[in-house]
Amino acid sequence: MILNIGAGNRILTKDGAINHDLTAHRPEIDITHDLNITPWPWGDNSADEIHFISVAEHLKLTLIESLNECWRILKPGGVLTIKYPIHTAATIHDDPTHRWFWSDNALDFVDPSTRYGEVNGYYTDRKWEILSRGIIKARNLKATMRPIK
Repeated sequence: MILNIGAGNRILTKDGAINHDLTAHRPEIDITHDLNITPWPWGDNSADEIHFISVAEHLKLTLIESLNECWRILKPGGVLTIKYPIHTAATIHDDPTHRWFWSDNALDFVDPSTRYGEVNGYYTDRKWEILSRGIIKARNLKATMRPIK
């Protein structure tokens, strides 16, 4: 199963894809749920892939809490693709629904192979391996991660 969490207008049409959003603002939205309410409506170890694009910065949940839910839902070996605006982006304050602003190193805190992850490993017991990351369009961090289970 592929979860497109917070699909917005980025609808996935692949077989097995489930498009989620807060409201059914498009006919392609398969499930609605307020992500500020946990647990999210998917079972443990139920998804092969999660797309979490431009969502985390809008939630009341911390980045760690959101990642913990993704970790719970992903199967071992599953992959999370996450994107969020970095704190230095000129347009980060344009969207009045943004609650959080992170650097491009924020994900390091959940990867034990990084300096921050090694020193601050107590932030969460749900660890990740960052497979790739990069700054896109000079304002967003996009990363691919796999849960360490």
